Amino acid sequence: MARGATGLLALLLGGAAVGSAQLRVVEVPISGRGGLDSLARLGFEVSDVRSIDGTLRALIVVSPETESQLARQGFRVGAPSIARVTTGAAADTFRMFHSFDKPGDGIRATLLAWAAADSMIQLDSVGASYEGRPILTVKIGPPGDSPDRPNVLFMGTHHAREWISTAMAMKLIRWLADSGGGSALTTSHDVWVIPVENPDGYQYTFTSERYWRKNRSPNANGSYGVDPNRNYPAFWGADEVGSSGYQYAETYRGTSPGSERETQAVMAFHAAHPPVVSVSYHSYAGLVLYPWGFRAGALAPDLPRFQALAGTDLNPAVSDNVPGSSLDHYHPGPGWNLYTTNGEYTDWAYRTYGTIAFTMELTSGCCIEGVYYGFEFPDDSVLVERVFRDNLPFARALITASGDLARSPGVTGAVPVPEGFMSLFPESWLSLDASAARPLLTLRTGTGALVSRGSETDSLRRGTLRTVWRTDLRFDAVRALRADGTPINAELLSLAGAERLDVGWHGRWWQDTVHVAGKYSWGISGTDTLISPVVDLRGRTAVWLQLWTRHYGSAFTPTQRGLIQFSADSGATWSDVAVVVGDGPGWYPLRVDLPQAEGRRGARVRFIAQNFTWWVDAVGFATDASTAFLQLAAAAGAEVSENPVRSDQVVISWPAATGDARVSVFSFLGERLYQAAVQAPVNEYVWDLTIGGGARRVVNGAYIIVVDVDGHRYRRRLFVARPGGTP
Repeated sequence: MARGATGLLALLLGGAAVGSAQLRVVEVPISGRGGLDSLARLGFEVSDVRSIDGTLRALIVVSPETESQLARQGFRVGAPSIARVTTGAAADTFRMFHSFDKPGDGIRATLLAWAAADSMIQLDSVGASYEGRPILTVKIGPPGDSPDRPNVLFMGTHHAREWISTAMAMKLIRWLADSGGGSALTTSHDVWVIPVENPDGYQYTFTSERYWRKNRSPNANGSYGVDPNRNYPAFWGADEVGSSGYQYAETYRGTSPGSERETQAVMAFHAAHPPVVSVSYHSYAGLVLYPWGFRAGALAPDLPRFQALAGTDLNPAVSDNVPGSSLDHYHPGPGWNLYTTNGEYTDWAYRTYGTIAFTMELTSGCCIEGVYYGFEFPDDSVLVERVFRDNLPFARALITASGDLARSPGVTGAVPVPEGFMSLFPESWLSLDASAARPLLTLRTGTGALVSRGSETDSLRRGTLRTVWRTDLRFDAVRALRADGTPINAELLSLAGAERLDVGWHGRWWQDTVHVAGKYSWGISGTDTLISPVVDLRGRTAVWLQLWTRHYGSAFTPTQRGLIQFSADSGATWSDVAVVVGDGPGWYPLRVDLPQAEGRRGARVRFIAQNFTWWVDAVGFATDASTAFLQLAAAAGAEVSENPVRSDQVVISWPAATGDARVSVFSFLGERLYQAAVQAPVNEYVWDLTIGGGARRVVNGAYIIVVDVDGHRYRRRLFVARPGGTP
């Protein structure tokens, strides 16, 4: 935003006085999930969770006031059990980390010098902090703000103690200016950087208290500071876990949404220059997070875009090459994978402006030469440069992708992201272009009937590029779905949970009453493998795995995870297809595309829990190339969907008729084994190969299908050749 030179200079040269505090890092033994939730409700940011000597321990930062609060709640506080670095008292003598106010090489002085010497760097201020420091904004590239150039924003230092985020932002400014003069990165995009969103708190970490997190505005009870990243007006104060109303708490959200001057400055910037893409740099955990973060299990409607940019654990966008790091890449996922937050920046930017916004939790926090550094990343030029180089490709990719996102809703970084179903059961989730009208679904039931179903959405499921339409199908026998008026359809080829009749599963997972469909789900707490039944997918293309899942875990601990593997040869060999990491206590659907499953007769999946608490339900193979809606009425007689039959069901069809039909199945010796009535105008029936009231399936062999309708009798010979179906 434009500001007069005199006003800007006054802000750049202004100073402020600060108070003092006594913060320290402590370790708190906790009893699993309940302990973590209790710490969150007390307003603590859990910096790390690790199992030490069989006991789960959380690392947190406490003040005298919050430490007393812990004691009153029965928590025991002790010194960290692991070796960790400490910079000691706050100081302003570092080589790689510089305070905001320091003459010569402080953040303010450095940016002034860069802007004076380099025409690629445009320096401005979007507002002032509580103590009068400018919220400095740097634009790299030509002056002015062109509507033809998409805005991209990078921010650092919402949280004062996270110095590596400031260093990352400053290095990005310098790199873009040095290498971007003739680059499309800066000539075709308006790239902005706010290196220090919270200058008062940041300065305070150098002069008084290294572990200070919040800003420095005074509170009514005599304490100081609001968490700037819990003060945005999106889901503000939604609960006491994602933020706190306790003024001493590290996650104190303030008196009202957007109450803080620092927050107001960022909001004003977005109003003037709405970013297509943005990144908020933080530390630490080694994560690429995106909306939603306010509620576990909530998925952004533009999830395919976020995933296309952030990657997956099997194909990550950001590597971690810091020597000795406990990670080899940054885990991508929704914000609640770390913990739920409300009043947080990325949720607000995405909800308000449609910004494809990411939180980068820089570095793993552990370890360099066996020493745990946490917030205190080493003052080492080589290591800081390594963090920058690890994160630079992602920053460049976002700048490039912003043009595609602004111009074409159907692509991300020139890669098409197709519309389609994300889940088929027990809820249908259909992702369509944001401009598409409300879809009407046609459901093909397990008995062959065609049924119409509506769909619904709300503001949380209306995204920038996609809208997700949901339909509750838990009381329907779903075989296939079609979005009327579109080419989109999908079919469930198999579906199984942990119900009493779902046979063929192997493993020591238990049947849990916590479920999303039926009465039970599969659950595990610890380490074990669950293996699915074998499914014959011959003749099938565009195959994907559908399931619903929930889990408890720590994004700080890479050994805590769930691994999903696929086998095309009935379990002789396996390949990784998905990884589930971090916290996710609310049920959500997971779609895993499986091009390697096409046409394979021995398809199965397995779920490997590694020190993980994990549930799965409604597991099935599906296809986006369904044959369930093909017009079969032109057949001259009875037709079947496959012959011989190698799956667990077969579709029997006949010419269109006006009267009800009777479908009979006879043995080759003429014994009637099965009979069913089908009401007009339906002209097909799905037989699941069972006889005797569904008690058992027929054995492999030859059968005669007879359909009686409108005075006609249609016959068809059928061969059953299911794997394992011999008597």
